[in-house]
Amino acid sequence: MNTPLPAFETRSVRLGAAAGVVALTMYLARTFVPMPDAVHTACFTLFGPALVFAYTGLHPLMQLGGPSLAGRLATVAGIIGGATNMMFAVVQLNTLHVLRAAIAAAETAEAKAEWRHILHGVFTVQNGLNITMDFFIDLSALLYAVVMWRHPAFGRAISLASIALVGPHLVMKAITFPDAPAAAGLFDAGPLVGVWFALVMVCVIRWLRRASTG
Repeated sequence: MNTPLPAFETRSVRLGAAAGVVALTMYLARTFVPMPDAVHTACFTLFGPALVFAYTGLHPLMQLGGPSLAGRLATVAGIIGGATNMMFAVVQLNTLHVLRAAIAAAETAEAKAEWRHILHGVFTVQNGLNITMDFFIDLSALLYAVVMWRHPAFGRAISLASIALVGPHLVMKAITFPDAPAAAGLFDAGPLVGVWFALVMVCVIRWLRRASTG
């Protein structure tokens, strides 16, 4: 069954799907494709805003079966996660730019060592932002799973897949906090969250195609 949405809300979902595809493309490109530094920096910093547009645009679709508190909270959490991702990226890039320049300009080995010590210390700030982003993105995905259970565009299989893909990432982050799971001897489950997001995009695009054909 493909329940229709008003035209404006359907356009919103199209925007969300387009932004989601852009976010996925930037994530994959910066991870696997060699590219000029300027392009890599753009992908790194604009990934978060793309997520904000994606979660905002998809909100009407998540409310398709009627007003849902879980759906609204999922949208808010996703937007916060996207915004925090940009803060993380900007803080990291700015920190590296300023402190690497200071290290290069230092005239003694002791000064260089001190600047490197400062760099190591401020990395805790961006690590905190990264953990915050992961928490809100994972929370959004799990809230999506609640909505998907009876949703005509997703269904129970996608709902369970969402929990299976995102749950380990959230649990491992909580267990190893403040260290990253990989540093604690576990594996990085972040790519599983990327798989979840790609799966959501496939379902959304499939729903839009059905909506366009009536």
